[in-house]
Amino acid sequence: MKTPRKTPTEEQKEWMKASGYTEAQMDAFWNDNIDTNPIVWNLNSHGMSWRDMNLSCVQRLPTQKERDLKALEEKRKKEQAEREATEAKAIELQYYEEHFDEIIIDKIDRKEKLTRSELSELVYGCEIETGYGENRRWTRSATTIISLKGRYFSIDWEEGLTECQENEFYSQPVEVEKKTYEKTITVTEWVPKGC
Repeated sequence: MKTPRKTPTEEQKEWMKASGYTEAQMDAFWNDNIDTNPIVWNLNSHGMSWRDMNLSCVQRLPTQKERDLKALEEKRKKEQAEREATEAKAIELQYYEEHFDEIIIDKIDRKEKLTRSELSELVYGCEIETGYGENRRWTRSATTIISLKGRYFSIDWEEGLTECQENEFYSQPVEVEKKTYEKTITVTEWVPKGC
């Protein structure tokens, strides 16, 4: 058994008359919005129509589909832009990873400061040797020699000595060259008296 169709309220009738809309036109607007507006779809699926809505909602019905389609298009464009930005970032990251050495050398030559993560990558990924200073309470100083595209650089940094203390990279790389020569040193030892 079909529920009898509700008639428009007096307020709705007055507005329709002033706006020049008929009930048939309002039914057509309602039907047009079922596919694009989730609220209209939900109300319709529960046997309701525009006649069950308050006047302010009814007044928006003739132009609601246009607004909904515009919002859907804007959402589609935003999602497309986000996808394109994500793809561009992935391509940029891949290029950066594949050309890391050239990018870093170029930055060093232009005297551009390297980031903390770039310095860390150099210390852990391009290390030839590392010398450590004395342990302090939380850190110890370290100097790492790295090789990059046939060139050598020295990086001074601080190694964290506890799991809560991060490594710190304050200094930029300094280009160095290897010199080998003999060095005579004097050693002082403390030995038991009489030996």
